[in-house]
Amino acid sequence: MLGRLDGWMFGMALCLAAGCGGETQEPAGEGGNGGGALGELECRRGEDCDNDTCNPVSDAACYKVQSTASCRADEDCAGMAGEGGGAGGSGGGAAGPFICEMPHFTCPPPLQVSSVCVRGCATDADCPATLACAPDHRCRAKPCAADADCPVNQACDPTGGACARKACASDADCEGYCVLGQCEEKPGVCFLY
Repeated sequence: MLGRLDGWMFGMALCLAAGCGGETQEPAGEGGNGGGALGELECRRGEDCDNDTCNPVSDAACYKVQSTASCRADEDCAGMAGEGGGAGGSGGGAAGPFICEMPHFTCPPPLQVSSVCVRGCATDADCPATLACAPDHRCRAKPCAADADCPVNQACDPTGGACARKACASDADCEGYCVLGQCEEKPGVCFLY
């Protein structure tokens, strides 16, 4: 029981540090377009983390975990029944089918270490604002034809026809933070996968 509680508390600490469910948070510290001071467990590059890895978190899609039993493919989740709820967007979308997915480490407990059956998205409203619901019921990069079709800190990749994070050298290049050379709305989070 203690191990399960420790995992829950760790997951909640990460959730609070990174901001859960695709909601937008103001940058820590001074804020504004230049980013700001980093808080505990926050990072821009690997050197900001002690023995951990710096992980971008702006596009974390938090799917509703249906079962803690592991799965290998979407077919393993077929026939599951349960309540609705998509991938942590603004909500209100129709319930998608169950899919096999590894939940992002910043998502609310229970913290998962393998792929599990989760409720996939049915509409874009089920995803964070920076992503769109794809035909496979996963939140993925938004399709685009031009940069104007993409959210802040993203540009249209003409070869893939989807929005991608803009490259950066410093926070000044972004509306938020430069994390591992790409523009993000939130600082990264130190975590060892």
